[in-house]
Amino acid sequence: MIDSTTKQDKKINNPTGKGGFGDHPEHRSPGGWDKNNSFSYWLNFFKSLTIPEFEVYKREHEKDMTMSCLAAYARVGSMVKDLAEFNVVANRTEGMPKQSIEYGVDDTIGEIEVKITKNETKPTSDNDISKKL
Repeated sequence: MIDSTTKQDKKINNPTGKGGFGDHPEHRSPGGWDKNNSFSYWLNFFKSLTIPEFEVYKREHEKDMTMSCLAAYARVGSMVKDLAEFNVVANRTEGMPKQSIEYGVDDTIGEIEVKITKNETKPTSDNDISKKL
């Protein structure tokens, strides 16, 4: 196919060619998703390991771990003993439980009452979780 536009018709945004990534290639992004920088990826990764694999992982990969990997390792390690920490990890990787909002209007006063109800499932106790591990 022949290009019918001439050079005069084309707009040149940077006629001098200075600046941008040509002068500073270190600022250029590869443009792809990198698992090493994804906190959610590492949370899911560590959740899927068996207990012996989890305990060995840090010793074998400590020099290669990014900060997001290290933070996820610590968070998953502490969720076994602390139910609140487990809740944070579960919400981050599985999604927050659905919340329903009920509201009503009292015509005589004009006030609005709002009730927020969390639909959560609660384990029987913290001890049950620890005993299984």
